[in-house]
Amino acid sequence: MRQVLSWRFVATIAALLALTVIVYFAFGNRQSVAEVVQDQTVHTRRADLITLTLGSTSDGFAVQGGRSTGTLTVQALPVGFAQPVPLTIYPGTPGEVTCLDLATPCAMLAQTLGDTVSWFAIVPLAAGFKIQLPAIEELDAGYAHLVNGWEVPYAEVIDRRCDSPAESFSEFLRLVPNHISIYDLGRGALTAVTC
Repeated sequence: MRQVLSWRFVATIAALLALTVIVYFAFGNRQSVAEVVQDQTVHTRRADLITLTLGSTSDGFAVQGGRSTGTLTVQALPVGFAQPVPLTIYPGTPGEVTCLDLATPCAMLAQTLGDTVSWFAIVPLAAGFKIQLPAIEELDAGYAHLVNGWEVPYAEVIDRRCDSPAESFSEFLRLVPNHISIYDLGRGALTAVTC
């Protein structure tokens, strides 16, 4: 006859009880797990669509508290497309807008799920179809992680337009943390840094 209370069964029960006690003390019975995770999560936003916008139409669109209110439809011109493509941002979508006039050409960075925009940033367009972005924190797996949590693709060679004694790019990132990143829409990559 098989023994019901084996040492493995008792160890499993003890581990579950210990885990319950740890979770109880970690949250102190003051916050739910969702509240703790929400408070401490850094929002990393990988921009899988970076495009030129050629104008927009809105129905009460604004950004309040980091989320859109109303609906915004932008005419985007992704790299490789001959005609603009309409992209709609629905109410409640996380994002930010720093381009002052959405009727003029701006640049849009977006994280998408299929054809739905799940996060966006509409930023001013600089001369030469370039976008000025925050400083690079690190380079990893083809993406530059910026200090504000955004991730954008980078070129094989990033031009350093700053005076710095740094010999490598990783040393440059450590010595010059307040640089500006330049994303080239035509090349589809972050191509330079400037001070």
